[in-house]
Amino acid sequence: MELRDTVKGKETAAPPSPEKPGAGAGRAHVDRFEMKPHWTQRTEEEQVEAAEALYERAARQRMQPASPPPPIDSEELEALSQELRLQQKCQDIAAQVLVDELEEDLDGEEPE
Repeated sequence: MELRDTVKGKETAAPPSPEKPGAGAGRAHVDRFEMKPHWTQRTEEEQVEAAEALYERAARQRMQPASPPPPIDSEELEALSQELRLQQKCQDIAAQVLVDELEEDLDGEEPE
């Protein structure tokens, strides 16, 4: 088996083979990664801490007072006031219509 060093672009020697006598005393070379449980727990703890930090930042942003609205001149303020009064009148009319309909329904359902 031949290995090639791809970084330097040259060939390297083959690792000792377990079939040959005296080559590694019968041990096979195996590359593997085993994650230890304490590393998993630490990673989970770090993820929880990062999530808490993100939550705290988002909560602080929500808690900060919004920038004050730009000043409104008196003409615009009067126009907004009239619009609000008109909306309130419309709601009052709609509420009265609903009350009238409910009263008619109740009057029509009198027990015999």
